[in-house]
Amino acid sequence: MNRVVGIHQFMSDKVWKWKLLEQKVAQVLSLHDYQEIRLSVLQDYGVIHEGITALMQEDEAAEAAEGIINLSQPNGDVSLLTLRPEGTISVLHHTAKIIKDRDVHRFYYMGPMFRKGKESIPSEFHQLGVEMLGSDSVISENEVISLGVKICQQLGLKDVKLQLNSFGCQDCRVQFFEDMRTYLKEHETELCAACFKKLYTNPFADTGCKDVQCAKAIGEGPKIMDYLCPNCRKNFSKVKKIQANLAHQYTVNPKLFKNFAYYNETVFDFVIQKNGGEQVIGGGGRYDYLSRMITGKNIPAVGFYLNMDSIFEVMDRRELFTPLGKDFSVYISTQSEDLEMMLLQIAQELHENNIKTLLSTEKHSITEDVALASKAKCELMLVIRDENVREGKILMRNLSKEHQDYIKLDGIIDAILLARKSLNKD
Repeated sequence: MNRVVGIHQFMSDKVWKWKLLEQKVAQVLSLHDYQEIRLSVLQDYGVIHEGITALMQEDEAAEAAEGIINLSQPNGDVSLLTLRPEGTISVLHHTAKIIKDRDVHRFYYMGPMFRKGKESIPSEFHQLGVEMLGSDSVISENEVISLGVKICQQLGLKDVKLQLNSFGCQDCRVQFFEDMRTYLKEHETELCAACFKKLYTNPFADTGCKDVQCAKAIGEGPKIMDYLCPNCRKNFSKVKKIQANLAHQYTVNPKLFKNFAYYNETVFDFVIQKNGGEQVIGGGGRYDYLSRMITGKNIPAVGFYLNMDSIFEVMDRRELFTPLGKDFSVYISTQSEDLEMMLLQIAQELHENNIKTLLSTEKHSITEDVALASKAKCELMLVIRDENVREGKILMRNLSKEHQDYIKLDGIIDAILLARKSLNKD
């Protein structure tokens, strides 16, 4: 059977790493008072479509909508539901229902997202989304940017750097868009058809084109930085100054573009080193205009995403996952019939004392049980036998010290706790 492309499956050898990654992320976010929210994997297609295509021209909107994965009904008709492609739109709709004047909400969400990739193949990817809603201050931008840097650093990605750009406000863009489109017409022969169409529709679009001639022509074109109004220029200068004072390495990248048209003013990417080059592992920006378009409420907002799949792969490659300490565990077996109830009762009592157990489901010889317990890395083994139970005791074997002794039935917990302490497992 061929493996389905783009679908994740995490087995036990990776799950503990994912848990560690998620715990570290959640810990940093908690310190900054960001509240976790959980968004449904199933989303209303109309809501998602409206949000993703907001502020886009017709052709660009149609292309963006093609990446949405719609569900089909049994009869083949397209469902009104879609798999979640991102989280910002849902968060804005949620916040619009609860926000009051001067409210500032800090949210984050983490989990699988779904979009069509190359050749329209459905793919699944894991993403962290962080959103601050209700503030249009420069402080809010710097808090969010700094939070992204701190998360990466706490995960061991000490080489993380910022790339910064500004898309300006609606007033800044009028002349920039006009000049950019004039430039594109004059240099149309130097651009591939896809780049020309995409940039003419949205001069901030990330074309993803690898053609050297296209890159040269685009690089020599107008830069939004030269069109910023005094207020946008002042705000961007503040962002740069604050990030420098926080000792965050950054470069201003006039070629930093975004595929979503709803960003304004500060935009940014988080990049790390990879094979002598740079790899983008996340990014974001301010999006003050989007909420009015899709909710009818003015909610200034800034946020970022981190590509958790990319971060996991980098951490794994750099061996940044430190195995968690092995839980103290007890193997329990019975070598007599009709003692299953006692086995389960002893296990229950151990669980009530937060002691992990592994139960033998079959009847084995002592040698076989020792081998199974050792393979499972259990420290102790309890053996229940008729002749011992009649005498009010069971056998306890210390697998670490290769020592065994009989313990009283009414002293099992005390004996195990004492053994755990001697093994420094408390």
